[in-house]
Amino acid sequence: MKITYAAPTASLQRWFWWLLLMNILFIVCAELYLRPLTYGEMVQFAVAKDTRIADAIVLEWREMGKYAKALQGIYVNFLFIGLYTAGLAVACAFLSRLTGHEILIRAGKGAFWLLIAAAICDTIGNIAMMKSLQQAITHWNVTLAYDMAAAKFSVIILCLLFILVCLIFWLANKLFSKDNTSMFF
Repeated sequence: MKITYAAPTASLQRWFWWLLLMNILFIVCAELYLRPLTYGEMVQFAVAKDTRIADAIVLEWREMGKYAKALQGIYVNFLFIGLYTAGLAVACAFLSRLTGHEILIRAGKGAFWLLIAAAICDTIGNIAMMKSLQQAITHWNVTLAYDMAAAKFSVIILCLLFILVCLIFWLANKLFSKDNTSMFF
């Protein structure tokens, strides 16, 4: 069922492109700033799941001179949480509106709350990782960081799949509708 009252606003479209650009720039700048540490290494630490693995990662970081960058990486990630949450929430809202389908539009609005939960999980996980790096690597901190990362990544993957579905619906509408005056928005 299509509805017409939820057409994307120009403001939402501007926010979509602005946040997409800001997220891309942030990722590139963070990667450059945190070198030689990579984002993949930070994710490895977040999903270590076992204190022996976390200990080995931290030991390697200390030996390779990456330990200070790991601490900085967690602080950088605190900034990124707000940026990716806003970016994905606006993407879900904007792209779901492009489809014109009521169910997808409602789901796009609901994605906001899932992303807030993911941001909370990411914040808790970062705090657990920070405690592991600054105090002691405990089973509690490693398990908490792992569980929070699993929850966060699950929501993000779900939102990315939702965005893909919206893009498919939008493209199908553009290709097969009689009124496809403009292919791009």
